[in-house]
Amino acid sequence: MAETLLSFSEVLLFGRLVKDLKIKDRGRGERCGDNGFLAKQLQEGTDPRLARIYGFSYEGAYHQLPEPVILLVHGKGEDAFADSGEFARSPLSPSKSGVAAADFQMADKVKVWEYDKADYTIRMDLMTGMLEQVLLDVYFGSAGPAVSGAKVSGAKVSGAKVSGAKVSGAKVSGAKVSGD
Repeated sequence: MAETLLSFSEVLLFGRLVKDLKIKDRGRGERCGDNGFLAKQLQEGTDPRLARIYGFSYEGAYHQLPEPVILLVHGKGEDAFADSGEFARSPLSPSKSGVAAADFQMADKVKVWEYDKADYTIRMDLMTGMLEQVLLDVYFGSAGPAVSGAKVSGAKVSGAKVSGAKVSGAKVSGAKVSGD
């Protein structure tokens, strides 16, 4: 990962490979569209894998995700940080970490993958809990006296456009509006 003019468009993903999820069927299958961007990402020669991503670097800043997501990556990734002591990790170089100085600590064995912001990927959000919480409440809601369990992820606002917003687990009940 050298510094180039394309570095301004790069997104560095920080995470660890998920060992118990494998990509098996890499066939394109019958699709209506002809661009095949995602199908190309899954081709055998690209070494597609799934990783639990904890944060990313973009435009010179590191951004910690509020909760990890699983993303399609390629290869085993590179070591993200050098061991600089028992409790801290420091960036190996700006081209590898995306930042010139770091005011954060990184866990052991975190890997980094480099992509362009326009690359296509697959994102999976995982939710765990009782079926009542992760399935029934999400789709049917439930009666209760409080607002609880709200989760918003993936929202992007630019100009007057909102895209990628996902709200799940939100419960609102007992709300009253009064006035003129």
